[in-house]
Amino acid sequence: MTLPLIAIPLDYLDTKSEPAAAWYSNYPWYATRHRYHDSLVKMGAVPCFIGYEHSLIPEYVNRFDGLVIAGGHFDHDPELYGQSGFHPTLKRRSLRSQFEKSLLEAFLPTQKPVLGICGGHQLINILYGGTLYQDLGSQHKSDIKHTETVPPTQAAHAVEVIKGTRLYEWYKKNESQINSSHHQGIDQLGHGLVANAIASDGLVEGIEDPNHPFCLGVQWHPEYLLGQLDHLILEKFVSACQKKYS
Repeated sequence: MTLPLIAIPLDYLDTKSEPAAAWYSNYPWYATRHRYHDSLVKMGAVPCFIGYEHSLIPEYVNRFDGLVIAGGHFDHDPELYGQSGFHPTLKRRSLRSQFEKSLLEAFLPTQKPVLGICGGHQLINILYGGTLYQDLGSQHKSDIKHTETVPPTQAAHAVEVIKGTRLYEWYKKNESQINSSHHQGIDQLGHGLVANAIASDGLVEGIEDPNHPFCLGVQWHPEYLLGQLDHLILEKFVSACQKKYS
């Protein structure tokens, strides 16, 4: 059996703007967390990590069977969703945001599977014309602490899985426990997207495009495989990427 190839852009740390990154190298470096690799391998895929070479985007789109836009400890540029003001807590990595946006824009029309995790979930919403809360703590009243309060290997709070969505069709349950570690979140939902998971404070935690074969975003980190829903998300994604080989 031929295993599907999954493209995953790496994170980028510039030691000039982030001096703390110099613990590894004095020069800019790429990185990612191993869970993205390990969970996809477990599901029967070959994860392939890529850097930010815009000229290779057509090759990436042609060669890879699916795309994962992963999370990271950074915030997308407000200009990407039409805002000019900047909250003082913003931590931007513009090179990453711009590359992932261009890659996602090229990938979506091919109808190949796309999975957005945390920042990737937010970026999908941006591409569909939606907006973000720049700082959840001050802009979205909640009794839930969405920033990391427990390790991502543990559940932080529950979400309602919305009936009538593809996510509910897979899961067939109304609620799931998820981990949580994010500074921003969806404010206005993008055009054509539907919310498939919502926290008790009303924050959209999952989205999908019902008119795309597989375009799904989740605010949490399913790569930690905490429960049935996380397994299903990655299983269904890899299965969708595998279809051309079946």
